[in-house]
Amino acid sequence: MFFKKMMNRQQLLGLCIAVTILFLDMLLYSLIIPMIPYLTKTLGASSTMIGLLVSSYAIGLLILTPLFGPLSDRIGRKIPLIFGLTVLIISTLLFSFAHTIPALIAARFIQGVAAAANVSAALALIADLFPKKVRGTMMGIAVTGISIGLLLGAPIGGSLFDAGGYMMPFLVIAGITLAILLIILFTLTEPSHNKEKTTSAFTFLRNPMVIFVILVVLLSEAAVSLLEPVLPVFLTDQLHLSASTVGLLFGAMSLSYGLVSPLSGALSDRFHPFVIMLIGLAWSAVTIPLMIVSKTLWQEAGAMILVGAGVGFALSPTLGSLGKVVDREGSSSYGAAYSLFNIFDSIGMMLGPLIGGVLADLLTVKASMLVVSVTLLIFVALLSGMLKIRRERII
Repeated sequence: MFFKKMMNRQQLLGLCIAVTILFLDMLLYSLIIPMIPYLTKTLGASSTMIGLLVSSYAIGLLILTPLFGPLSDRIGRKIPLIFGLTVLIISTLLFSFAHTIPALIAARFIQGVAAAANVSAALALIADLFPKKVRGTMMGIAVTGISIGLLLGAPIGGSLFDAGGYMMPFLVIAGITLAILLIILFTLTEPSHNKEKTTSAFTFLRNPMVIFVILVVLLSEAAVSLLEPVLPVFLTDQLHLSASTVGLLFGAMSLSYGLVSPLSGALSDRFHPFVIMLIGLAWSAVTIPLMIVSKTLWQEAGAMILVGAGVGFALSPTLGSLGKVVDREGSSSYGAAYSLFNIFDSIGMMLGPLIGGVLADLLTVKASMLVVSVTLLIFVALLSGMLKIRRERII
């Protein structure tokens, strides 16, 4: 009833489609995690090859996003979504039938290509459908879809793998994706936007406020992803936790990320979004050290929940703010603007684990987390200074 009052039928359908697509893309990203031991054993894959397999998704996303974002501005959102979902079905089927590591890497890369089309177009679809006064709230809902996909990917993948073997998870997801593709084909009406006045993605980088936003995206994503190679070993050694318990802790962090995002998005509609971002970054910086001083499972769970909430608080307003930049310039280049989000989110996703691993090798885990915390606080201070110098608010 609440949503019916907030939006019409076209808006509700478009939002549901966009959030479902974002959910599915992130679900596929983490779906293979519980199957890695199986692939290592059956295919004799080295750790390096498995690392390449996991990261090839982000590589495909990073390389193709600059193409698909602006393209959706010129030809509309529906065609890129249809293309992206079709490629996603094909790549997922390829993944299910692949029997060599190179074939799996290729299929995983193609999944990233599909995400490059889907994510930019889905976010741009939300921007097209909703006015700027509520766009932050709707983008917060979109971020929740992303975080829930990341949260449920591994459990769903593991459950389907146990129930039906290696091919089952991919066949099920391919079937669900086909159903969504058919819904889009027959129900989605292309929202109107100005296709004549469009802007390339990298043109937006001339805007200092866009630089501000993408720095927040990069820092937030890198901060949370660098925990992945470092924290599980620390938790196992210090708190003697099992692998499943560590997985649940990371799940709790993702859940808090998703639950806080709509609140952060709504606040960014009422208050200065950049201030909300800085609060989220500072919150993350202050709470990260709590993870390495926790002495019990429940203390650790509380610390990780706080970190996840901080990241969600910082990231959610970035999407609405990018949309407002487009509005100010009088264009409809939401696809190009959100492709920048994709690009720097992918860079953070790739750099984070690398930085975390290097820091852990050079320092202790505790020292590494302190370095990350201090670095984030330094960037918060620099971004605060940038905001004061500009004294410019996105309207």
